[in-house]
Amino acid sequence: KRLFLPIRTGRGPVGIVGLDSDKPGPLLSPDQRRLFDALSDQVAVSIERINLAEDVDRTRLLAETERLRSALLTSISHDLRTPLASILGAASSLETYHAVLDETGRREMLRTIQEEAERLNRFVANLLDMTRLESGAIELHREAADLGEVIGSALARASKVLADHRVQLEVAPDLPLLHLDVVLFEQVLFNLLDNAGKYTPASSMVTLRAWQEAAPGGSGVVKLQVIDEGPGIPDAALERVFDKFYR
Repeated sequence: KRLFLPIRTGRGPVGIVGLDSDKPGPLLSPDQRRLFDALSDQVAVSIERINLAEDVDRTRLLAETERLRSALLTSISHDLRTPLASILGAASSLETYHAVLDETGRREMLRTIQEEAERLNRFVANLLDMTRLESGAIELHREAADLGEVIGSALARASKVLADHRVQLEVAPDLPLLHLDVVLFEQVLFNLLDNAGKYTPASSMVTLRAWQEAAPGGSGVVKLQVIDEGPGIPDAALERVFDKFYR
């Protein structure tokens, strides 16, 4: 009345396939039995392919996790230790040579401590923001905003990193109010300006443009560009520029 066959793969049995019938006589003819065996083998091959695909995905995920962990440790060791070394060096010099340093020297040391502490604070804030974004803890708070004011605020924050650059603004005067999260949008602009300041030669130009274009359907589109005079991003790296910790 019933027939059960194990479904076997290279890993061993992964299941059972069974037949039952209330018909009198043999459950299967010899040809049907061969067909049933062949179908069972095909099911085993399909299950094995699924298992292999899952193994590949699991291996890829582990490799990506390890790569990110290594990149995180490398980034933290560089971006934390560099400003910390500057802060400790300046503080130690202030303590050791306070009596022989003139007012200009002391101010220079204090300015170094302040700038490196701010740099450290930005890095830690970026790490925390990244964690909050990936956990879904950040919610957008959109409101009507004047793009010119957001640009001005981002430029004020980036004033130190752009101190050795020339900045040119080309913002159209008749831009409409935009519906956006002001804090996060300003952060996007600051990141772009920060990159422009870091990876371009001193005295080079950083241009910020904003204008409105007509779009199909009658609605307008506001476009924003941050343009620098650096070497640019190599074509091979374009697909990775948004990977975590990739430089």
